Amino acid sequence: MHTFKRAERDKYTGFNALIRNVYYKDCIEKQSLFIGQVITLFGEPDYWTKSYENIFSCTVSAEDNEGNILYFEIYHGPSGSAIGGRVGGEEKELYKKVADELAELIMSAKPTDYEWDSIYEDLGVGIKMGVKNGEPHYEDILPEGFWDN
Repeated sequence: MHTFKRAERDKYTGFNALIRNVYYKDCIEKQSLFIGQVITLFGEPDYWTKSYENIFSCTVSAEDNEGNILYFEIYHGPSGSAIGGRVGGEEKELYKKVADELAELIMSAKPTDYEWDSIYEDLGVGIKMGVKNGEPHYEDILPEGFWDN
């Protein structure tokens, strides 16, 4: 069991990459829910952008009972809602196990309401997403003439 806390961005260093997705095979509204849940647990992210493939990032630490600390990035990127961390070396399996624990914590949190507009630049599609009164929403906004080809 680990205690998860917000951490300084500069603590997340080394060879870090995607460990696991969160809500990957669920409906798209769950991606909106994920962000609201992360805000509930850890506050405002380290950064927000308008790019759908890089919406936000939040750095957290996981401390065990012996004072050992691992660092993770919670983010929404090209692979969707995800948790990143060290994926190589001797600690690979430990990071995977703790990332699973973090994912369960996130998915059990009550989401905070928020609204966010972004763009999926590859297609020029606008995206509105958020949570209102605990309910997630997600909307694609297609440019005029999108289906004319």
